[in-house]
Amino acid sequence: MPIPFGKPHFSPAARRQIADGLERMLSSGQLMLGEFTQKLEDGFASYVGTSSAVSTNSCTTALQICLLHYDVKGREVLVPSAGFITDISVIRWAGGTPVLVDINPDTLSFDLVDLARKLTPKTKGIIWVHLTGLISPQWHEIVAFAREHGLFLIEDCAHAHGASVDGRKAGSIGDVGCFSFYPTKVMTAGTGGVLVTSDADLVRDARELRLFGRRDGVGHVWPEGNDWFLDEIRACVAYYQLCELDDSLRRRREIARRYDEKLAGVPGFTRLHVPAGHQPSYYHYTVFLDPGVDYAKVSTRLKEKHGIPTKPIYVPLHQEPVFRDLDTGTLTKTEDVLARSLCLPLFVDLADEDVDRVAQALAAELRGVECATA
Repeated sequence: MPIPFGKPHFSPAARRQIADGLERMLSSGQLMLGEFTQKLEDGFASYVGTSSAVSTNSCTTALQICLLHYDVKGREVLVPSAGFITDISVIRWAGGTPVLVDINPDTLSFDLVDLARKLTPKTKGIIWVHLTGLISPQWHEIVAFAREHGLFLIEDCAHAHGASVDGRKAGSIGDVGCFSFYPTKVMTAGTGGVLVTSDADLVRDARELRLFGRRDGVGHVWPEGNDWFLDEIRACVAYYQLCELDDSLRRRREIARRYDEKLAGVPGFTRLHVPAGHQPSYYHYTVFLDPGVDYAKVSTRLKEKHGIPTKPIYVPLHQEPVFRDLDTGTLTKTEDVLARSLCLPLFVDLADEDVDRVAQALAAELRGVECATA
């Protein structure tokens, strides 16, 4: 039987709580900015360790609100090419210029040399992506670089709900963190997002921009915003997902440890090193096939022979047709690493025997596969 690549998790208790909450909300007629919006925002800020949280209709919107607040029009924003398409789109929509930075293969985050190389007098800030749910082991250096040069630092935490480093949660390290509730994410409401920050000015602007730009939500429009709020239905679902986030993370980390154990000693790939003090969210469990291994053959045989779907993390952003104008020829490590990235099934309800099946199938294919260069 095929194994799904991912699947959202709703416990029986959470299903009952969501049903009860939706009945209460529908009876009240409060479909926006009500009880569950408040619970979600208060709970998320407390969980991450910031003073405030502002819910939005997507992580993309949260990022866009931040860039409007920081006023990047006519300025440059440093952003990894190993990121998601909206990391670039939001910069352009806000009138800024994205400048793509290469990857450090050991951290899946910025190559610090390339980050410094791309800095110019026009640079206004940084979007920092916690790819696959791991906070970079070089996080101190990234924060120090931003502070030294007076740059804002936005954490794209779409993969990193509950990830932490040295006791600090993703979203609490930079100036603001933006999270996604997309269907595939560690916690989901079907769609939606939230930004977390201790910057009171950003909180004020975010609350106004998500409701057309109305001052205090009721006054005249300034600046121009949109209907970017998260409705009460999704806020209810997201709140009860948040209540069980630590349980979900515990299981995701158990699955990752089991993959580690079952794949130990298997040739043909490397795993990302997770240093002491780091707790990834494991949005993905990713291995990196060795150079010369036929990626297409391995992934095709896993799917067709074993019923196991896999995927690369992302296509490098500068290789997307719409963004090829951003290819400066300096992003070769991103191209190499993402082309060899193979994400394995990982979700809360994945059974131990299915984890073992995936590991055994990957080991068998890597031991028997012909090399592309042979």
